[in-house]
Amino acid sequence: MDIARLCAAAALLLSLLIPAPSVFAMEIPVTQPGEDVRWISPEKGLDAASAAWPEDDSGFQSGILITILRFDTAYFDFRLLSSRWDSRPPRPLRNWAEDYGLAAAVNACMYLKDNETATGYMRSGDRTNNPRFASRYGAFFVSGPRQAGLPRAAVLDKFSDDWERLLPLYDNVVQNFRLMGAGGTQIWPENGPRHAVSAVAEDLNGRILFLHCASPVSVNEFVRAISAHRLNLNSAMYTEGGKEASLLLDSPGGGLLRHGFSAAGVLLSSMGENLELPNILGAVRASRP
Repeated sequence: MDIARLCAAAALLLSLLIPAPSVFAMEIPVTQPGEDVRWISPEKGLDAASAAWPEDDSGFQSGILITILRFDTAYFDFRLLSSRWDSRPPRPLRNWAEDYGLAAAVNACMYLKDNETATGYMRSGDRTNNPRFASRYGAFFVSGPRQAGLPRAAVLDKFSDDWERLLPLYDNVVQNFRLMGAGGTQIWPENGPRHAVSAVAEDLNGRILFLHCASPVSVNEFVRAISAHRLNLNSAMYTEGGKEASLLLDSPGGGLLRHGFSAAGVLLSSMGENLELPNILGAVRASRP
C-alpha cells in the first residue's frame, strides 16, 4: 500500500474512532477560551456550560470539551451512594438516578478490582466503604454538616484545610487526588497518561461543580483547560478516569448523559451508558424552603 492510501486508511480508522456526542435534551452553548462562560439554567440553583479547549497548538488535535454542572447549595444537597450499602449490584448511572431520585450524578471515586471498594476513604453516616486514608490523595469531598455554621458541601484540600477536625463534622466524606494546589497552581506532570476525566470542585462562592471530559486528556491538560475558563475554583478533586468516568443530569429543563471514551474502549466494545458503577455522588433537590 502506498503512502497516500495508508494515510487515507488511517484517516478513515480515526474517523470511526471519534465518539458520537451524547445526546442533549437541551442545547448547551460552547464557550471558547478567553470568553466569559456561557451558562444556562435548566432549573433554579443549577447552571450548565460546555467549555472548549485546544489540546495541541500544532493543530494535530481537534480539542476537548468539558461539560460543567454548577449547583447552588441553597437548592441542592449531595448524597454519597454505594452498592455495598444498599446490598445491590453496581448499576448504570441512569439506574442510580432513578433509584434515588437524583437530579444529577457523577463518579464518587475510583474503586478497587473487587468492583466495590473505594481506593481512598469513603463514609456516609455510620456506613463505611473504606476506612483507610490514602496517603497519596490530597482532597476530600464532604457534605451533610453535623453542626450549624459549616458549608453544606465543600472540597477540602488536605494541605491547606484542617481536614482531621472537619471530616467528623460531616455525614458524607470521600477521598481522592486533588486536581490543583493552592491558588489553582498546577501540580500534575505534563506528559501524564491520557484518558477521560470526571471531577468535583468548589468555587469561591461555595457552589459545587461536577466536571466531565469524555475525550482522552492528561490531567495536566484538564487542569489547564478549567483554569483557562476562569471558573473561580477554590479547590477540586479528581474522581475517575477512563471509560468509567461518567456524568448525568436529569432536570425538568433538560438532561444529559456522558461517559468516558477511548479508542481502546471502542475496539473492545465499551459498555458506554450501560457501564455498571459501584459508588456515586448524587445531587438531590433540597426539601427545605
